[in-house]
Amino acid sequence: MGREEPGAFPLKPLVALLILLALVPALDAQDWALNRRIESLLKCGGGIHVEDDEGEVLLSANSDTPQVPASVLKLATAAFVLETLGSDYRPETGFFYDLESGALCVHGGGDPFLVSEELRIVADSLQARGVTKVVSWVADCGIFHTCLVVDGRGASQNPYDAGIGPLYVNFNTVTVRITPQGAVAPGERETPLTPMAIARARSVRQVGAHRLSILDGSYAGPRYALELLRAILAEKGIVVEGEIHIGSCTKMADPITYMHKNSLTVQEMIRGMLEYSNNLVANTLLLDAASSVLTKPPSIDDATVLLREFLGDSIHVNDAVIVEGSGLSKENRLTPRGAVKILHYLEQKGWDQLLPDYDGARAKSGTLNGVSCLAGYLALDDGRRITFSIMLRGSVGSRDKALAMIRQLFR
Repeated sequence: MGREEPGAFPLKPLVALLILLALVPALDAQDWALNRRIESLLKCGGGIHVEDDEGEVLLSANSDTPQVPASVLKLATAAFVLETLGSDYRPETGFFYDLESGALCVHGGGDPFLVSEELRIVADSLQARGVTKVVSWVADCGIFHTCLVVDGRGASQNPYDAGIGPLYVNFNTVTVRITPQGAVAPGERETPLTPMAIARARSVRQVGAHRLSILDGSYAGPRYALELLRAILAEKGIVVEGEIHIGSCTKMADPITYMHKNSLTVQEMIRGMLEYSNNLVANTLLLDAASSVLTKPPSIDDATVLLREFLGDSIHVNDAVIVEGSGLSKENRLTPRGAVKILHYLEQKGWDQLLPDYDGARAKSGTLNGVSCLAGYLALDDGRRITFSIMLRGSVGSRDKALAMIRQLFR
């Protein structure tokens, strides 16, 4: 069978939204009850689109009306990043050491998973290359535009508000523990305290462990990264002195060079990004992909232009409005049908398995104030699999009710 157009419902089990169009003269009591429940879900706005594994439209309500996708937008970012960088790509961070002057320059390469464990690998590698003393520290952040504005990002200490840049560690957060005596202690065994971590902890009074965001990705983020590297090098007996500056690594004539590739591939990073819905990772990877295409340091606007072009050229989604790549902004727009197209693309590429489990479905959720979305794949009892997109105005419970009704309709 060919792809159906919206409004074509050849089978009685697919009458779920015909009530909305008043096209069906006679339905049994169960059908009427389902239709009333779906109509109730959509009364505040939103849309639902469902297709089978051959692309046949099974259910369509406001499918072509642009909605706020929240974190469902991460599916589009994932497709673009994987297609542009390749599944096996590993972000690199460059470490350049001048033996004569004792200067160490770190060139940020947009590695969103540069964490304490990776820095310990870096420390071992630098020591193995003869680094015994560092007296000057430079962070090179030139790979991205100097002004990176993410619409929708707040200024709280919550990790989802962490600032973005090409060089940061531990998702641009510091982890500390406040003791019952009010002292500041390391929040993680792998992460020693640094001056910035102690300063950030001064605003915390509650006893226990805390993860606090670093809001400034252009200066504070790279500074903390080098502070943490300095602390880890000191633990290994390397002499560490001097101040940290923002600058360029190109001034070094013949440095000892170590290019650190993250232990994770981009595909593994995407899996984690979708499971934990990390906004910082999504936008950093988007900028990484843009940086591989452009000849200038990309801004968020540059990256989203490339993302929209990719959606139009490769997936035939031409009506998306994208102002950043994580779904934080309420200015983003995507239709339910467009989300299903992206899901089909991921499936064709073999990337559908990257989506996390959601109540028995393989799906990505999205939540903003007053917005509740879910898009993914649902296996049916008869072995078929349907692809669905739910974009509703309402609470998280509304998308869960919609998923339950889709199960009931196509069981």
